[in-house]
Amino acid sequence: MAVTVTAVRTGPTQSIADVEATADADVAAVFAHGLGAIPEQVFLVPLAAEFYVSTPTVGVVDATNVNIAMANAVGSGAAGNQIRIIAHLPHTIVR
Repeated sequence: MAVTVTAVRTGPTQSIADVEATADADVAAVFAHGLGAIPEQVFLVPLAAEFYVSTPTVGVVDATNVNIAMANAVGSGAAGNQIRIIAHLPHTIVR
């Protein structure tokens, strides 16, 4: 049982990562976004049909991490990258 969170892009106002669960018992993931502040927006983007079976939701979001929880353990594992997490800070012009 393990969840792999792979950074896709990290910038000063945006951080993107893909989440892959390797077993159905993997029902949580933590994404260390590295933005140094609480993101204003967090999006979960489906990358595979299993996204809709495991039904992920955003949990606690803080200045260092975004926590993702799967509502259903069945179907969440061994499906490759299922979820893309996108975390945004406000643009520097409007901060």
